Amino acid sequence: MSITSAETTIARPARPARPARAATRGGGSALAVVGGIALLAGPALFVAGLASSPAETGDDKMSYLASLARNPLQTQVSAVLLHYGNLLMGAGLLVLPWLVRGRRGARLTLIGALVAALLQLNLSGALFTDWFHMELARQLPLDRAAAISDQALAYPLQQLCFGLSPLIAAGLIMAYVGLARAGVVGWWSIPAIVAGYAGMLFLPYSIPILPALGVLPLMAVLGVTGWRVLGRVRADRRPTAH
Repeated sequence: MSITSAETTIARPARPARPARAATRGGGSALAVVGGIALLAGPALFVAGLASSPAETGDDKMSYLASLARNPLQTQVSAVLLHYGNLLMGAGLLVLPWLVRGRRGARLTLIGALVAALLQLNLSGALFTDWFHMELARQLPLDRAAAISDQALAYPLQQLCFGLSPLIAAGLIMAYVGLARAGVVGWWSIPAIVAGYAGMLFLPYSIPILPALGVLPLMAVLGVTGWRVLGRVRADRRPTAH
């Protein structure tokens, strides 16, 4: 009986735990690569969309509508670039919690990244209004087109869908405070986010290249994070000595 027991023990197959962990890690790395690339491509498209925006001759609604109607092709190209820039940045932000390897800063990063990603993805749909505004200005007198635009945008549920974009900045700051606490990025990222938003909001759109340059500090933060993600993936894939 002792010999039989020994042979049974020797013949028992080993548990496949290590391959299972490796497969899971590989799947996570693939998603991280996608997120890292999105954090590099999204900011580039967004800056290109701002730079190619039609120049506005004033700060009122009628000037804005007139700028969209003046060159329909430019309006559409800019809207497409901004749409996919927002879309890719929103998708890329979902990878931020993956960079945190520990408890310090993890909760802030997770909450901030989810808020910013959701609202950034949601904002991409708002670019659809550029086509409507462009055609309103082409078909109607500007004062009438502006009145219709104001009425459509005043609905409370419309504001619920597309009026929460200022919270993107709050979500990003929260996420990057978490990443800074975790040692993933430096604290320089926080003032860079604030400066980028200020440049995008307050520089004049009569010269579109100015807000495109003004937003660069924020886009640089996202781009650096994308490189960090890809670098972490490469480090995780290096064989370790046993």
